[in-house]
Amino acid sequence: MQAEKDALFAVVGADQPVFARSKPFIESWAATLVHIGVVGDGHRIKLLHNFLSLGYATMCSEAMALGAKMGIDAKRFDSVICGSRMDCGFYQTFIDYALDGNRKAHKFTMTNGLKDLRYLESTANEASIANPIGNAAKSNSARDMTTGGDGPRGLCAPFGRFYGV
Repeated sequence: MQAEKDALFAVVGADQPVFARSKPFIESWAATLVHIGVVGDGHRIKLLHNFLSLGYATMCSEAMALGAKMGIDAKRFDSVICGSRMDCGFYQTFIDYALDGNRKAHKFTMTNGLKDLRYLESTANEASIANPIGNAAKSNSARDMTTGGDGPRGLCAPFGRFYGV
């Protein structure tokens, strides 16, 4: 586990005195610690972070499916994306599944992803801001979880299976 290796990334929302008291404990299991602001800010940034990753997964799945229909397989797709500005840690876990079938490449369940995208939708509604990409990612997550994925406990790495990737 990442916690046993002190490799976790922690984002904390807390008043400064509480954060100062908590910092040594969190640093005992987290490689990176970011104090993001007050109570609640950690949850808000987590929703935004997961929105970016699940939105990226949605776009990557669709791009790879479209590429496959145009005769560009995952290996050729990767030959362009890997090392480009679009390459990132999330892409690496996603492509690890697409190329090698590593179902544990991204250990985040579809249930958790869908939950966070629903919370994001609620937050956007409360802020009176449109969230069309978040809603598209949410719809894709729900569809993949119920029809194309491994069900509620399925991991996000095989996200693109709905598209046949």
